[in-house]
Amino acid sequence: MNKGKTLSAILAEMLRGDDPVTVGELADRVQRRGFGLLMIVLALPTFIPVLPPGVAVVVGLLYFLLGVQMLWGLPQPWLPQRVRAYRLTGRGLRRLRERGVPLLRRLEELSRERPLPIDEGIITRAIAVVMCVIGVILVLPIPFFNTLPALSVLALGVGLLNRDALFLVAGLAIASGAIAVVVFGAGALWAVYEWLRDRLR
Repeated sequence: MNKGKTLSAILAEMLRGDDPVTVGELADRVQRRGFGLLMIVLALPTFIPVLPPGVAVVVGLLYFLLGVQMLWGLPQPWLPQRVRAYRLTGRGLRRLRERGVPLLRRLEELSRERPLPIDEGIITRAIAVVMCVIGVILVLPIPFFNTLPALSVLALGVGLLNRDALFLVAGLAIASGAIAVVVFGAGALWAVYEWLRDRLR
């Protein structure tokens, strides 16, 4: 039914009204087209800096789950029933419709097949590891740190979907930057903790 349709067209069709949409319904529409589409769909709601409570944790767990499945070599994404039943409503749907769909249309105009001179299996495993790490980062209680990981996953999803080396490299670079920020921040906090501990002794 979706053969020949772009992802932006599929999402626009699904998000036409204000009725709740579940993650499972989104996955059913895109899973035959691979992990890349589901990565894009999951990245879009987390672009806003301040998310409703629990959304970052749910999306982070989904990122991790997708990464594990890619490492395992599954041909299509699989989601547990509880995750499939998670509903996107109200504000999230409006954000997807008003910002996500137009963004996807622009990305679809920019992306095309650009092969990398590296084995596809190696690239897939690298993306899988990044997805797992980004998933853990989103689960951590780090405020206002959704946009950068979401941007990296979006670029990786587009690159994986279209076999576009430019988007894959960009996604890996952004993800590396996000991971470096978290590691540096954790190191700085640990240094402050040790300094305070020494002063209080």
